[in-house]
Amino acid sequence: MAIEITAIAANRNAPTSSAAVNLYGTGSASGLTLGQLIIAVCIKSAAVYEDQSVLKMNKMTSGSLLLSEGSKWLETIANGSADWDAALAFLTGKMGIAASGLPDGLDTYNKRITACVALKAKLDTLTQRQQEEMIDLQTLVNRRDVAFSTSTNTVAALFASQQSNAGNF
Repeated sequence: MAIEITAIAANRNAPTSSAAVNLYGTGSASGLTLGQLIIAVCIKSAAVYEDQSVLKMNKMTSGSLLLSEGSKWLETIANGSADWDAALAFLTGKMGIAASGLPDGLDTYNKRITACVALKAKLDTLTQRQQEEMIDLQTLVNRRDVAFSTSTNTVAALFASQQSNAGNF
């Protein structure tokens, strides 16, 4: 009996290195009981969910840093103390705002407002994405916990079965 490679689709944005994860590393499960097989698959899938959770947390950390930096730039641009070249490099380079939607400088109030509106819209989009990432992370953690619970419950059931069998002798 061979264990097939199964895709684990944790959620729509789960960062994975490949589409399929080998849930059980051996080519044959002929020597395993059903309980041992369930435990092995649960532990392997929990490890995959944990790996995906770590990748998701790293992605969220970089997103949080970008939001923090964007907020500082928003304040600097709004109060008129920003250097235009540095602000333009940040807005187009790090934030990905099209230069066509930005003013040609920050020398007037209206130009600063235009730049702030563009940056605020991008920050709102990033904030929404961070919230979606948090939901995805919670999904991954919940699935990992279910896998561990299933494994634990299987061990408990096997133990109870062995206790019962021993009592019958």
